[in-house]
Amino acid sequence: MIHNASIDKYRSPIGAIKTGEELTLRLLDTPVKTTAVSVLLFFEDRTQECPMTKMDGGYEFSFCVDNNPQIVWYFFKIYEDDHSYFYGARPGRSCGEGMTVGSDPFSFQITVYDKNFHTPKWMQKGVMYQIFPDRFARGNRENLLHGKEYHENMGREIYVHRNWEEQPLFAPINGNENYSPCDFFGGDLEGIIEHINELSDMGVTCIYLNPIVEADSNHRYNTANHKKLDPFLGDEDDFRRLCRHAKRKGIRIVLDGVYSHTGDDSIYFNKKGNYPEKGAFQGPESPYYDWYFFDEEGSYKSWWGFQSLPEVDKTNQAYQEYIITGKNSVLNYWAGLGSSGVRLDVADELTDEFIFMIRNTMKRKNPDSAIIGEVWEDVTTKESYGVKRKYALGKGLDSAMNYPFKIQCSNYLLRYVNAYAMQEFLLGQQCNYPKPFYYANMNLLSSHDIPRIRTTLSTGLNENIPSREKQIDYVIDRNMDNQGQTLSRLAVAIQFFIPGIPSIYYGDEYGMHGFKDPFNRGTLFKRDTEIYRTYEKMAQFRKAEPVLQTGHAIFKAINENVLAIIRFISDGHDALGEKAQDGAYLLIVNPTSQAENVIIDLEQPFEGVENHQYHRFLRKVNQNKISKVIESFDYVIEKLY
Repeated sequence: MIHNASIDKYRSPIGAIKTGEELTLRLLDTPVKTTAVSVLLFFEDRTQECPMTKMDGGYEFSFCVDNNPQIVWYFFKIYEDDHSYFYGARPGRSCGEGMTVGSDPFSFQITVYDKNFHTPKWMQKGVMYQIFPDRFARGNRENLLHGKEYHENMGREIYVHRNWEEQPLFAPINGNENYSPCDFFGGDLEGIIEHINELSDMGVTCIYLNPIVEADSNHRYNTANHKKLDPFLGDEDDFRRLCRHAKRKGIRIVLDGVYSHTGDDSIYFNKKGNYPEKGAFQGPESPYYDWYFFDEEGSYKSWWGFQSLPEVDKTNQAYQEYIITGKNSVLNYWAGLGSSGVRLDVADELTDEFIFMIRNTMKRKNPDSAIIGEVWEDVTTKESYGVKRKYALGKGLDSAMNYPFKIQCSNYLLRYVNAYAMQEFLLGQQCNYPKPFYYANMNLLSSHDIPRIRTTLSTGLNENIPSREKQIDYVIDRNMDNQGQTLSRLAVAIQFFIPGIPSIYYGDEYGMHGFKDPFNRGTLFKRDTEIYRTYEKMAQFRKAEPVLQTGHAIFKAINENVLAIIRFISDGHDALGEKAQDGAYLLIVNPTSQAENVIIDLEQPFEGVENHQYHRFLRKVNQNKISKVIESFDYVIEKLY
């Protein structure tokens, strides 16, 4: 007895489906003594047990999903005379082949997304580059001097590094009790402008900037003024010039939006009294008082208990108008200066309704604007504060930071999991994510919040990171670094071969090291030009090949070690139904110390791709089997047609 939710013989269509679409489920090769089979469907608001129709070889059931985007779960109940049992998903999986159990079956997942959901084509086809502004490049030293003067006049403690090569501060300074991210190197917008040509030549089509608005920290996630560029970085005219120069090179600018909380030292809260206007901390007379949560004793709610980050009420209409819906809202302000989208910090801390409102406003002004969420888990099944989130089902986010990919890819390359587990992970996202979302997903290997990929692969420390004190003294020797370089090549190959927008964290292309904050936020240092050539090659390759952008994808574990990925377009239309040039490429990755003799039988069924699409692919491929020898710690790319 078998049901495989990733093969259209058993479920048609496979993958996420649109609202109003018909779905057929089949359980085949049922035992002769089976008297009846039903499918149990678990909708958002109800549960249904639906009798299945007997057919040659098994049972089937078809139904139309309604117009409510949601996650539907199902498993099968098999009746044999006076008893029954179940067929459900395998533990830890929600697609693929299932298994028979006597009780407590796991469920298969059906993602139902809004039929009108579209994501920007430039995201589906692009290459992203993430910049932590203070650490990328100095362009105008006057900005450093002006920024220091401005913030010190506001009563803020500022430490300016004399040398670009110094390590970021990681301990309290001047006898302070606690560490504060108050050190600056002087990276600014002018420095980014001066590198636009270099980034364009590498293949970058989008720059995502960590926060650039005024704040009393180098990371700027404690916003002081949503509508003022931090003086360390320049002024609004510099931002306009950045956007114009980037646009001429085919590069869009996406900003970080921090809307869950503000800084306590801000024009809105003004706890330290640095601003002339009354802030919420001064009492109900402030126009911002109702943005925050105060109790009768004057205490306020803060983000995760950090008193320096007072939390805002996302349901407050005045706050919504200021950030989203008002004529002069924060979103409209920066879009007017040239930004092309926003990355929503801690998206789980924002309500779905708040995110939906952001989408409605931004898409009315510019349908091509991007909305990316900081989500650390599976975006389709994420729950926060007891609420099942629906921001990935067509009315909210276009994309999310794909942290699960970084973890799973690193675990595979470090051989903590085998190629079959890597295949299952990639197949799971392919089948469960709405297709427009999946092809715009932000696939990252590093970010400002996690260790850099070179460090992860050099040390073997993926999720179990040492304490900050131990990170300070951790030494990565030459042998470890060589391993990191070798495995990084494989990680980049996988990252640029899977659907979604690959994101390069500044400096990764030069093999920069760094554990967690602040060590992953060092100044740009071109330490390894060999790995740069890998990034450059893959970024230019992906930018030039439509098949690597929006082509169909097949993931196949050849054995426990070797992973193969096939991307193809075979009928003049890509996976999203758009006209596209035919092509097919094969990537084979071997992360082991032994050469592998690989044989791929193309005539066997593959999961995750519609049968008719795969048959068109087969008709264009000249061979039915591909044989390759893959050297140790290497990858091979082959053009199939």
